[in-house]
Amino acid sequence: MTHPRTRRRALQALGTGLAATLAGCGGGGSRTDTGVSAEPPGSPALEAAGTWPSHRYDATNAAVVADGTGLPDIETYWILDAGDVPAVANGALYNWHTDTSRTGLTRRDSGTAAETGHVSLAVTGTNSPPTVVDGGVYGTDAERAYRFDVAGDAIRWRGPEMPGVRAPPTVAGGVVYVRTRGDENTDAHLRALDAETGATRWRHETTGEAGSPVAVSGDTVYLTGEDGIHAIETRTAETRWHRALSDVRGSTPVVSNETVFVVDDAAGLVAVDVRTGEDRWRALGDAAIVGTPVVAGDAVHVGGDPLVSLDPSDGRVVTEFGEAGRPVGRRGGTLYAVDRDTLRAFDVADGRQRWWYGTGSANIGDTVVRGIDGVTPVDGAVYISAADGLHGIGRPRS
Repeated sequence: MTHPRTRRRALQALGTGLAATLAGCGGGGSRTDTGVSAEPPGSPALEAAGTWPSHRYDATNAAVVADGTGLPDIETYWILDAGDVPAVANGALYNWHTDTSRTGLTRRDSGTAAETGHVSLAVTGTNSPPTVVDGGVYGTDAERAYRFDVAGDAIRWRGPEMPGVRAPPTVAGGVVYVRTRGDENTDAHLRALDAETGATRWRHETTGEAGSPVAVSGDTVYLTGEDGIHAIETRTAETRWHRALSDVRGSTPVVSNETVFVVDDAAGLVAVDVRTGEDRWRALGDAAIVGTPVVAGDAVHVGGDPLVSLDPSDGRVVTEFGEAGRPVGRRGGTLYAVDRDTLRAFDVADGRQRWWYGTGSANIGDTVVRGIDGVTPVDGAVYISAADGLHGIGRPRS
């Protein structure tokens, strides 16, 4: 999630070309083989609505908006040098934009990505995307957390130094949860900061070098480590339960349906009761699971080859999508998944691929780089942060 290179240098090496805009249903799509390297504002303007205020939409990490509206078909609106993976709230995009040796938090118009606010930091290595909650924008770099004010374009506070931060913050209930893998001078730990002041409420030591984000639901924080998954109380940091698992230190926990889901590289997808820490079920133990599941009330979408949906009650495979992919989010009945440099949209009802969208490449020195860093799906639009820039795609205009 850390992006030390600059998007500008990548785009300067591309030159200027035209993006293909042909998009179709039932597996049709578009590919941007050369990309458009242009400064904001983008044109035409996207008609975007709804929010996606953090990396996995909210603190549960489920990455689902049940009443949202996915894109049934697409058209490329613009591809811009406009920063990294955005969060969307208050009718605006918020993202990090690195130029030379400085990183800035930018606020942008959701339709054109035109910059409407900027706060500069004398750092690089920020973790994308920021999180927007209750009038504050929260972010992390490799050593600390920050709060920015939405209205004032100013830093409210800087958190204490804690080297080894590798993920965006999780914000819930007036608390900012920041995790560090530690370094030679700092032990690995999770820290709870007051969202208004940045003051430390508590510090909880963790095991090993795991640095994945935590999940928060109700009065419990869920985090993974070398020794399994832990549930701790949000007010006191006291351990509620610990479930021993063999290899989940790189897994991001997801909470939904009174269950916490984690990927164990040895055991597959493990569904654990949030109250007791006991297994509900295990699935896909022989499969190579890719990424973090997207979990809705009616299905658990799990990445791999192929992408599949499981019944949340017992882990049975109910849908195979026929394509490989890493699920990144769901709005209503549309599931979005990344397959290397391609974004795919699926109908969750029947597994049909609605469309695909391929991103372009960039030259970093002598290296050709392709791939998608992050996807931000809202109603009426999807923002894709890729090697060749920030893509804005939306409904076809005609």
